Amino acid sequence: MAKKPIAVLGAGNGGQCMAADLTLGGRDVNLCEFPTFAESFQPVIDSGRIELTGVGRTGTAKIHKLTLDVAEAIRDVELIFIAIPTTGHDAFFEAMLPSLTDEHIIVIWPGNYGSLHLKKLLKQNGIKSKPVIVEANTLPYGTRMTAPGQVDLLLTAQGITVSALPATGTKKVLPRLQELYPVVYPAANVLATAFSNPNPVVHPIASLLNTGAIQFSRGNFYLYREGITEAVARAIRAVYDETAALAEAMGFEILAYKDSDFQTTASVMGVAFQAPSDTIDVIAQIIGPKSLNDRYLVEDIPFGLVPLSEFARKLKVPTPLIDAVIDIGSVVCGEDYRRTGRKLVDLGLEDLDREEIMKLVQTG
Repeated sequence: MAKKPIAVLGAGNGGQCMAADLTLGGRDVNLCEFPTFAESFQPVIDSGRIELTGVGRTGTAKIHKLTLDVAEAIRDVELIFIAIPTTGHDAFFEAMLPSLTDEHIIVIWPGNYGSLHLKKLLKQNGIKSKPVIVEANTLPYGTRMTAPGQVDLLLTAQGITVSALPATGTKKVLPRLQELYPVVYPAANVLATAFSNPNPVVHPIASLLNTGAIQFSRGNFYLYREGITEAVARAIRAVYDETAALAEAMGFEILAYKDSDFQTTASVMGVAFQAPSDTIDVIAQIIGPKSLNDRYLVEDIPFGLVPLSEFARKLKVPTPLIDAVIDIGSVVCGEDYRRTGRKLVDLGLEDLDREEIMKLVQTG
């Protein structure tokens, strides 16, 4: 029996790379972009193809379906892959809510607690269907678009932790994901997955400690070549240590790293993602952040660090450096991330204690 198409929601760097890679791997893909970005997506719709270069599978991928209609994209599919910045979760979540069915398996790459937020939205909107919701700690790809419909795959993830919500459902969906991505393996729960995203550990503090250089460079700054000095590496390690201590207080473990993993210009990104050769040099060539309006700050602080701070306050676990990054980042970026970021109320956890939260993510 023919396999159903896979819906990929989001047609940025990750979404176009995912659609092309899966297509070149023999799967039909419905690639959907949000109408807000119709103009930049139109060249891809017109050609019907994405050119994938770099490592792994390469070539011209003829995409099965290209659309701006979320309902059309997820109709008659089983797997829905959401590959967008966390700032776009609400738009896609709300668009797909009316069309979700019990047969859908939704995977958020990376999740950043999106599974809990989506579950709350389902309940809040009175949606009766019960799709399986899964989140991963990272995208499978380190990739950049060079033009609409042209994607360069620089690095691939070496291990991706995933969990269903609740974790009792992970075993059921794991084979489907491992068929596509053999590096996928189960995490204890969706919180362990979200806590293990390396982006909030590395990007915000490293970027803030290089704010002057980012602005002075006017878009020509390379964080992994210029910004991660010995002192910055110590600060990154300290953010990781606070994250790991909070996870222990919650009752689970996160991805572990060796001391030496923090002591290169690639930091732990050189462990999470690797190239076939000279990974550190490949990562060093990745430009950015180009401004203070970059995902390294405007995504990773409000959707990566703010939830950690909220959990820490609930459990009375000290996270002084994480809190400082949020507060300084709010001033530097001109936005109160404690107000606009992803809070426990957005995850439906504000009234639960630690034991109730863990029961929810483990067994539902």
